[in-house]
Amino acid sequence: MQILWSCGEKPTEGTSPQTFDLVMLDSIEVKEIHGFFSRPSSVHLINDTLIGVESFQNKGIWVIDNRTGQEVYSILPEEENGLSFRPTKCYWAEYPRISVFDGATKRIHIFDFNNEKGKRHINSLILNTPDDLWFKPILMGIFIKKGEHYYIEHSTNKVPFTSNKYFELTNHLVGIYSSEGEHLKNYIPFPDQLRNLTKFIGPGKLFTSGLSDDGDIYISFPFTKTISIFDSSNLDKPVQLIRYPDSPIFQFDIPFLETEVDNTIGTLKYYSEAHYFNDFKFDQDGFVLQSIMKGEENTLTHFLKYDRIDEKWSESSSTFDLLNLGELAGIKNDTLILVDASMMNKDKKFIKRAVLRPIEE
Repeated sequence: MQILWSCGEKPTEGTSPQTFDLVMLDSIEVKEIHGFFSRPSSVHLINDTLIGVESFQNKGIWVIDNRTGQEVYSILPEEENGLSFRPTKCYWAEYPRISVFDGATKRIHIFDFNNEKGKRHINSLILNTPDDLWFKPILMGIFIKKGEHYYIEHSTNKVPFTSNKYFELTNHLVGIYSSEGEHLKNYIPFPDQLRNLTKFIGPGKLFTSGLSDDGDIYISFPFTKTISIFDSSNLDKPVQLIRYPDSPIFQFDIPFLETEVDNTIGTLKYYSEAHYFNDFKFDQDGFVLQSIMKGEENTLTHFLKYDRIDEKWSESSSTFDLLNLGELAGIKNDTLILVDASMMNKDKKFIKRAVLRPIEE
C-alpha cells in the first residue's frame, strides 16, 4: 500500500510559526557512581524526577535523578551474569522494566530496575529477521514496544546506507516482531523520493519517530514537509497528517550528492547531510522537536513546537551549538529538560532546565 507522505492537513503550507526565545533557568552537574558516559546516543525523561540515558559509545544505561544530578541506577556490560551488549536504542515507557535493543547482535535485552544489581536481566530475545534485512547498530530511528509487539526500523543487508539503492531494497521502514522474536510483517513503505533515487545521500538520519501518550505512532520524513500519525493497530494508512510550517532556519530539502560517500574506515571528508529532528517529545498540549543541523565546523540545533489544541506551530528565533546546549530529554510542566553530556568542549556533564517564551511583536 502506498502512503501519501506529501499531502498534508492544517496548518496549510506557507504558514509562518510564532517565534519564541529559549530561556535557560538553571543547571545541575551530573555525577555517576558506576561507569562513565559521554556523548549519549539518546536521553529520555522517564517521569517527573528521572532521566534515562543510553550510550552506544560507552556501552551502558544510566538512570539519573534530574533534581540532584545523582545516578540512581546503571546497567553496564558484564555486570548482569556476564551479559555483553551495546545499546542501539531503549524503550523506557514500561519503567522500571526497560527493553534494550542491540542492533549489532539482533537481540532485545529486558531489564528490571526493581531487582538488585546483578539480577536485573530478565530475558533476551533473538530476532528472527527476513534473510535480506538487518538492523542499524547506531542512529536507529524506531524502536517501540506496543502491547506484546516490537516495532523496529529495518535496513537491507545487500548494500550500505550510502547506496542509492538502499531504500528501494529495504522497501519498508518498520518490521513488527512478536515477544518471542518472530518477524510478523513489514509496514510503511519509504517515500517514492527515496525509493527512486538517482543521486546519493550522506549516511545520516532522515526521519524521526515517537509514541504519544495515547498510543499513536508519529513518523516524519522532514523533506516531505509532513508528520504522519498512525494508529498502532493499523499501520496501513495514517489517521492524521500534520504539515510543517515554513522555517528560515531548518532546511527541509535533502542535499543530494553526485557521488556515493566513501565508506572506508578512517575516511575524513566533509559532505552535506540532511537536517533532521531527534525523537518527538510529547507534553499534554502537543510536542516539541529538537533539530540537528550538521555543518562543516559545528552542529547547530533549534526547536519547533506544535500545539495540538490550537493547531499552531512555534519556533525558536535562533540556533544554538548542540555541544554547548545538550539534547532534549523531555518536557515537565512546560519546562524543557536537557542533558549536556557531549564532553567535547567541557569536562563535566549537566542537566539543564529551560523554557520557551513567546516573543512579543
